[in-house]
Amino acid sequence: MPRIHLYTSLQLPESGPLLLDQAPSHHLLRVLRARSGQQFTLFNGDGCDYHAELDGSDNGRALVTIRAHTPRPTESPLAITLLLALTRSERLEWALQKAVELGVQRIQPVQCQHSVAVIAEERKARRTERWREVIIAACEQSSGTTLPELCAPLPLLQALPGVQGDGLVLEPQATDRLRDLPAPRSPLTILSGPEGGLHPDEISAARDLGFRPIRMGPRILRAETAAIAAVAGAQSLWGDL
Repeated sequence: MPRIHLYTSLQLPESGPLLLDQAPSHHLLRVLRARSGQQFTLFNGDGCDYHAELDGSDNGRALVTIRAHTPRPTESPLAITLLLALTRSERLEWALQKAVELGVQRIQPVQCQHSVAVIAEERKARRTERWREVIIAACEQSSGTTLPELCAPLPLLQALPGVQGDGLVLEPQATDRLRDLPAPRSPLTILSGPEGGLHPDEISAARDLGFRPIRMGPRILRAETAAIAAVAGAQSLWGDL
């Protein structure tokens, strides 16, 4: 069986027996069909690995024993907030997944004037829960020990005033590239637009708050590609890649 790294929202003891909650129990028992004696790793976002062994099940929940725990921080020294414009569902989920793999610490979905995707108010909670599931799965796959913060979607102009630290806005007409910039302070916020690009008023609002415009090369990248390319570039220059 391949490496198993599962997220649980439970407080975890350093050692001892534990009855797992429903979601990781289902994945372990039903999806992976693990059997008693199977060893795996749990994490709950506190920066540690909890080395566990499956003992059995009780009403569909896994009975496990935690044998040891090991601190293993996986957060990048560069705390990146990604202001991620709403795009079509599958493209946004792909961007969320890759952002987690690259070590983004906070994700703020934003509704932009040119966003093709629009989420009705009554669907925001359900969509946010779905995005959280994508983030958890990506963290499990990439062996992270902390979950990035996922914020509820906001209109971009409402999200901008809450930005802290340095900000970068992706703009095809900009002259600077990532490698032209000095090392930013941490945290760093990256703003990436939707399929139709950012409206001039949105770019102007970001600039007024100190965001520096950057271009991602001579080619026009798709919305989700541009966001992830910017994160990867920043992590490579100033983070932990």
